[in-house]
Amino acid sequence: CYYCISKIRHLLLSNKDSKRIVYTIMEYNPLLDSSNMTTDDWGRFGKDIEKNYESYDGFVILHGTDTMAYTASALSFMCEHLGKPIILTGSQVPIYEIRNDGRDNLLGALLIAGQFVIPEVGLYFHHTLYRGNRVTKVDTASFNAFSSPNLAPLATAEVDILINWDTVWRANTTAKFRVSTELNRNVGLLRLFPGITAATVRAFLQAPMQGVVLETYGSGNAPDNRKDLLEELKKATDSGVIIINCTQCLRGTVSTSYATGKVLIDAGLIAGGDMTPEAALSKLSYVLAKKDLDLEAKKKVCLCVFVRQGSNLSLGDYDGRTPLHVACCEGNLKAVQYLLSQGATVYAKDRYGATPLANAVHFRHKEVVRLLRKTGAHFSRDELDEAGTELCSLSTSGDLESLEIWSLAGADLTKPGYDGQNAIQVAQSVGKNEVVAFLVRLMSNRTKVKQIGVAHGSPQL
Repeated sequence: CYYCISKIRHLLLSNKDSKRIVYTIMEYNPLLDSSNMTTDDWGRFGKDIEKNYESYDGFVILHGTDTMAYTASALSFMCEHLGKPIILTGSQVPIYEIRNDGRDNLLGALLIAGQFVIPEVGLYFHHTLYRGNRVTKVDTASFNAFSSPNLAPLATAEVDILINWDTVWRANTTAKFRVSTELNRNVGLLRLFPGITAATVRAFLQAPMQGVVLETYGSGNAPDNRKDLLEELKKATDSGVIIINCTQCLRGTVSTSYATGKVLIDAGLIAGGDMTPEAALSKLSYVLAKKDLDLEAKKKVCLCVFVRQGSNLSLGDYDGRTPLHVACCEGNLKAVQYLLSQGATVYAKDRYGATPLANAVHFRHKEVVRLLRKTGAHFSRDELDEAGTELCSLSTSGDLESLEIWSLAGADLTKPGYDGQNAIQVAQSVGKNEVVAFLVRLMSNRTKVKQIGVAHGSPQL
């Protein structure tokens, strides 16, 4: 399994807009066969992404197709408050074969991850980007191996790459990105079939089982004349086992229109709506590992269905400037708060590569900078490269307010400028002792905050 997140070697691509996209690649050793993967591997992927989150605009994972839908589903729940694309892809025929689908899948995933701010875990295959927790593998012999039966694709890549922005999820929180790697392994899939015995169901539901996805007939139906079967299900839910009812059909949703579906609700099962079995199982594993939730709260989370409405507030004008860029330039804190609550992304860049955070810093809007940083905003790589020279200039002029704002925005105060000297050295050379003392104090305060975060086990501080 490979991801474009580590400084091993570079791959440069350019699109028709002449934007350069730089990728760095990491390779696991030994390589992982997707059939051998466990929840520990999902956690490893998530932590590697979290560790490199601020260094890249997006992430691509090359993955075997057999369990790719499970990994995509799991990461979609584990990666909380995600603001950047994470795209899984692979191939039916290995990339080293003359006739293969690997090249197109890899290039398509890389280009989408590098060009568009799609804050989701997606799966890209056969010119199509799907939501990761909506896909299932449907074919072993076709290049069109995956399907998203109950949700339209997020994007299609033909002559042009077309993004279905009405389908793309937009976050409505100002919380910072984090990865929850705690997953509960005591979950399973049980498929109903005519003649299944109560003893089989009883054995499957025994401790330590804590969560089960029951794959039922049609729109969520089970035999209502099998009291022995229903009693076993009721005993399990009464003892605290969470059971989600999902249909065996490829397309459609679970409902209680029929008596044979209502008996499962009466037995304590949770209707899984139109979730795939892969998504339902991953969600159970994720939710059951939440130690801060009681049983009823966990059931409510399993029931949650996210509804997305309204316009896409991250669309840019002819210069690529979004409403958030403008609000940050103007220092309108209420407008920034509203835009973030409606899904506006802090990672958008205008045609010059400027982020909303850089705009807020440039126009000295301290409270806007604080809010953006709380949400997870950070400088782009190009902005960080230019920071040293700007900090040296501010030191020379003695602009303490701007230096503080740059520090709040996460700039490295020791970064050298074009001549190799950093802001403190420049201030010393021109006799700005008050600037030297101020910078030392800022760096000391930041070090103390980091130490407090480590002491309390909170790397987010």
